[in-house]
Amino acid sequence: MMLAQAAVLAAGLVTVILTAALIGPAMFYRELILAGHADEAAGLDHLQDAFREVGLTAMATGGIPALYIAGLLSFYLHRTVGRSLRAFTSAAREVADGHYDVQVPTTGLGQEFDVLAVAFNDMAARLAAIDTTRRQMLADLAHEMRTPLASLKGHLEGIEDGVVDLDERTQAILAAQIARLERLARDIRELTVAEEGLTRLHPSPVDPQHLVAQAVAGIHPAATAKDVTVTTSGTGAGTGPVLLDPERIGQVLANLLENALRHTAPGGHVHVRTERADHALSITVSDDGEGIAPEHLPHVLQRFYRAAPGREHDRDRSGSGLGLAISKALVEAHGGTLEAASPGPGQGASFRLLLPDRSSG
Repeated sequence: MMLAQAAVLAAGLVTVILTAALIGPAMFYRELILAGHADEAAGLDHLQDAFREVGLTAMATGGIPALYIAGLLSFYLHRTVGRSLRAFTSAAREVADGHYDVQVPTTGLGQEFDVLAVAFNDMAARLAAIDTTRRQMLADLAHEMRTPLASLKGHLEGIEDGVVDLDERTQAILAAQIARLERLARDIRELTVAEEGLTRLHPSPVDPQHLVAQAVAGIHPAATAKDVTVTTSGTGAGTGPVLLDPERIGQVLANLLENALRHTAPGGHVHVRTERADHALSITVSDDGEGIAPEHLPHVLQRFYRAAPGREHDRDRSGSGLGLAISKALVEAHGGTLEAASPGPGQGASFRLLLPDRSSG
């Protein structure tokens, strides 16, 4: 590109010089004739030579330095742009090879190049985050699959060796472990999509109280079977529907209610409180169950985190260990936050869902 620019400048200079040397004198002579000085023009050949000399001198005086300066600028731009393009090319190859920590410096060539560098660095950082998520996900998945696979393997080997009967109890155990693996696979895929920001939301005007009522109705049979009471309440000046994805937020509420029910003893109580104030929608699911120790509280929303890792019976409860992590990712996709709180072990816990109150009008 720079060589083409220099070639255009050189061609322009040559054209101007040829015009001044060949066409200019002839036009000057013609103008003399048209002005009625034909007799004088015949003896003024030396004026043509002088005109040609003056024109060429002027072109050389102005054109050659201009061409030289243009050449220097072209060379400078060629080196600068070439260096930047080589940096982008090298960085792109690093990213293609899986090295996402590469950063492209800003070039100082203008806003467009700087925006491109920032966009490239953001892309590399996002790819690094996705790669980290996938690696951690694979490690967590391998860890979580170990228990059901070991159970399946042990029972199948026992059946093969004749030490375990293939009766209804054994079949129920095998079916439960297979169902656990199926749910784990489904949840791990959903969490991956949510954490990578690929979840597609379909907002629509929804009454928050109605959404809470649906979620509570869904958990009611399990709560009744466990003798746990589920109640609701609502306060706040805000009225009318809110723009959100009812399926996704309904899923979040279901996860929070299932989690509360799982950690609440028979005879316990789960309460859902809805509040609307200061352009925010708050839904809090609280229980009077097991509670969470302070050292575990910052981590309960992480995938596969167990507040009591040594209690393996907790793994046997229905759930893949991903419900809270999925809920957190879905809430953040709405531009909101999900927070956990607990006074301590044995004093219950609460999970607060906070969303921007985008009223439908």
